[in-house]
Amino acid sequence: MDTPNNTPVTPAKPEQTLWQKIRTGFEVLVVLLWVVFLIQNTEQTQVSFLWMTLTISRIVMLLGTLGIGMIIGALLCYRLCVKRARKKQQPPYGYGQ
Repeated sequence: MDTPNNTPVTPAKPEQTLWQKIRTGFEVLVVLLWVVFLIQNTEQTQVSFLWMTLTISRIVMLLGTLGIGMIIGALLCYRLCVKRARKKQQPPYGYGQ
């Protein structure tokens, strides 16, 4: 829908429900607790992996494991979505015979 001077009208965003506000508050709380946890674990630690031994900050180690976990989760989610999309495209068994 256009106004008389041909500028598009954007629809108003719906108001958040109570559960959406609670969820948003919970997410903010989890992020704040995570930041406090990281700040409290700033000391250096020795990490041994296979043949390597590194001395790194615990923050770097924790953020690295978080990143690796997020990448693995995203890849698994992508794989599941592709599998579901393929399943929807296949005709049912015996269809067209």
